[in-house]
Amino acid sequence: MSVSPAPGELEQKGRVLELVLDYWRDVDTNWGSGAHLLFTQDGVFESERMRLAGRAEIKAFYDWRRGRGERVARHLVANPRVHMTGADRATIDYIMTIYAMDGVPVLPVSAPNLICDVTETMVWEDQRWWIAHKHFNTLFKGEVAATVMPPEILAVVRTGDTNAG
Repeated sequence: MSVSPAPGELEQKGRVLELVLDYWRDVDTNWGSGAHLLFTQDGVFESERMRLAGRAEIKAFYDWRRGRGERVARHLVANPRVHMTGADRATIDYIMTIYAMDGVPVLPVSAPNLICDVTETMVWEDQRWWIAHKHFNTLFKGEVAATVMPPEILAVVRTGDTNAG
């Protein structure tokens, strides 16, 4: 049973959800070109197979992904639940279903690539919400693997050594 939200809390919860939806819209329709700008400077994006720390690493991932060529992706958000954990902090939990494949539409489809639980921690700074931490907990994996930046490429990003890898 839910308790009625405090005045203004419903608006803030809506803003948190809107940030999540804006992020995935950018990833699905703009190759993630602006996704890194929705994180705090030291924001973290992590799953069981990859951890990106800071805007530069997150941007490098989407730049690398875009450089691989055409891809169609849709990240479906279901059952979102926002929890205000302070005046300037919130978490949102949701179920993510990912359909993605290299190529151009129309592509064949069977099972989703992934179904996972996602938990994001948000912080309120400079009059807006930012993603501080995005964590994926994979529950189901399809036959087509989700995109993960190879460790040797991520190592180059982290060291800045373009002659490595």
